[in-house]
Amino acid sequence: MSDSSRNTAEGAGWGTAERGEYQRLMPTEVEKISWLDPRMLWAARNGVLASWFGDPTGRTRSRWVAQRAAAGAPTDKVIERADPDRFSFLVIGDTGEGDDPQYAVVPGLLKAGQDTSFAVLASDVIYPVGSADDYGSKFFRPYQDYRAPIYAIPGNHDWYEDLGAFMRVFCGDAPPLAPEPKPRALTRPWLRSLLWHRPRPTDGQHLDEARKLRSAPAQQAVQPGPYWAVDAGPIRIIGIDTGLLGTLDAEQGAWLREVSRDPRPKILITGSPLYVDGEYHPCQIEGGGTVDDIVRDPAHRYVAAIGGDIHNYQRYPVQVEGRTIQYVVSGGGGAFMHATHTIPRVDVANVTEQDFRCYPLRGDSLAFYSKLYGRRLRLRRFFTLTEAEAAAVV
Repeated sequence: MSDSSRNTAEGAGWGTAERGEYQRLMPTEVEKISWLDPRMLWAARNGVLASWFGDPTGRTRSRWVAQRAAAGAPTDKVIERADPDRFSFLVIGDTGEGDDPQYAVVPGLLKAGQDTSFAVLASDVIYPVGSADDYGSKFFRPYQDYRAPIYAIPGNHDWYEDLGAFMRVFCGDAPPLAPEPKPRALTRPWLRSLLWHRPRPTDGQHLDEARKLRSAPAQQAVQPGPYWAVDAGPIRIIGIDTGLLGTLDAEQGAWLREVSRDPRPKILITGSPLYVDGEYHPCQIEGGGTVDDIVRDPAHRYVAAIGGDIHNYQRYPVQVEGRTIQYVVSGGGGAFMHATHTIPRVDVANVTEQDFRCYPLRGDSLAFYSKLYGRRLRLRRFFTLTEAEAAAVV
């Protein structure tokens, strides 16, 4: 039996390349992102503001979609490809921190994806706030040697500057949206607008130079908007945009119902996973219903729903009316890794701990975090567990 990530480090891809090889891909100067830095939290404040004063992303998304339609994007938002009946593609979630964790996985991604037809980035393309000038070191540079198109759906971090940079990069250099009328004073939208984080006026001045890193004709892809469907070979892959708070606006929900009626088997790509950390999040649609209602409908023939946002790998094989739908968290694309040992013993939708799969393994996760906290607290002798000890504890 060949090694896998469940039994050896080599099976997970570690130890098969020269240590530090990825560092040759990195820029000379690297911005360090710390989510303990108050300045970073302040820059990423729009999610909190949306939860307090109302979420404007549905209206903003609708304006972006209308602008793309006026520019000639297909109204059904379907990307037609000429892939054969048998092909492969990459799904990579939560990529863009631009530091060692992102670049460390690039050699493995390039090796695994060397024969793939295209890749999909499933949420949080750019941290911390989706700025245009971050795309050079956090998108174009790390994936300059991936010789196929890359499509993307935005995560909440890509929305922290109203999606402007994402639209420029992935949607045909979409021009900025015209400003909306100022809200009436002393209302919740007015309070939100006073505190709302917006891009710098000079943001994006280096974007044209960065694009040269992925300028080959085979690498080009223009998508119709922040949500789309790709018809590839015998399947339809549908990407939805769950915005700042993990929900769908009514307009996108109606589109999702329509494109899901196509008779082909389907895979859903979403920024917010439907099953994650042993919990069920069906994703509400404005006006009624949920995304998972659409996924579970046997007439729609979904075989998988893959989401990012949480920075690890999880898989829940859920039985739905005699068939299995694979609900996957694919968030190991390069951001710091979220722990798996903190996930409660899985018992959801008749998926038990025996059926559940995750990476890193729970024991490896506990061992890593025990060393991390032992080092930070200078109490290594009390906190640090070996991999074998951590596996026994778990």
